[in-house]
Amino acid sequence: MKKLLLYLSPFVFTALLNAQVGINTTVPRSTLTVNGSFAGQYKLSSASTTLGASDFYMAFNGSTAATFTLPAATVAAPAAGNIQGRVYYIKNTGSAQLTVAANGTELIDNQTGAGVANFKLNPAGYAMLISRGTVSGTTWELSTFIDKTTSTIAALGATDLVTYTGTAFTNFNNSIPQIVPFALGDMIVNQGGSVTWNDAGDYWQILESGVYKIEGYAYFGSGGALSGTSQWTGINLNITRNGTGISNIIGGNRGNIMDVIAQSGNTPINVNCIVHLNAGDRVYLTMNYGAGDVPTTSVRIAVPNSLIENRNFSMQQLSVP
Repeated sequence: MKKLLLYLSPFVFTALLNAQVGINTTVPRSTLTVNGSFAGQYKLSSASTTLGASDFYMAFNGSTAATFTLPAATVAAPAAGNIQGRVYYIKNTGSAQLTVAANGTELIDNQTGAGVANFKLNPAGYAMLISRGTVSGTTWELSTFIDKTTSTIAALGATDLVTYTGTAFTNFNNSIPQIVPFALGDMIVNQGGSVTWNDAGDYWQILESGVYKIEGYAYFGSGGALSGTSQWTGINLNITRNGTGISNIIGGNRGNIMDVIAQSGNTPINVNCIVHLNAGDRVYLTMNYGAGDVPTTSVRIAVPNSLIENRNFSMQQLSVP
């Protein structure tokens, strides 16, 4: 081809340089027309990494928070210059939060004002970025961003019987908060990606820092006659963070229930709070004895007559970060 170009007139040479190229077509309508499929690099990563020239579509599938760092705007090879027009597609297919960060002091145009050093992608979040061609300041443009970070509503509700006996019952009576259990199948809604339910640990896992409204309720009943002379018992329903001890309580409410009612029926106790939580926090719903007469046989969370739910636990994200 090089030898051929030596014999071409300047006019023909210029025409070749400005030509439109077609694949599977003899009449290309653009600089490059492809009548067929197109393949780009697809890569999975479960850990932090810096994107490079060979990356195109990056899927994060990790279970621990990580960071994808965009390349520097100026490259040395094959010749010094910027990477204007380079495109990256990024999706979070994992269960942890992904941070997408600009390189060094560079910034990302996040569509809402001044450039930012990074942004968050929650599970199921998706972003497309393109290099603006600048070499400092805002060097990347966030052209597509799909993430439900500020509309998270997650809730569980259950109807099965819960009974505290044995060690759990002893700890309950010693005012040690006991977890109110749920199962993954109890999920009512999980809209958004900043909260996920950990079924093995019975807690909400916070994926994005922010202000949350937390609500819960559970019914209480005693398995037999209570011990004491007060003729009432006080039961605490708590919201606890990063543990289930007394010192972990961030919200609580007490139901003072007459003994005769505790023995024969089930009484609801509600709790709610608005609190700032950090990514990585674990939030539990717990219950324990607080005052008055003490249950003697067991403690139950049962479904009252005519109702179909005996406990629930919900999270709503109000703001970030």
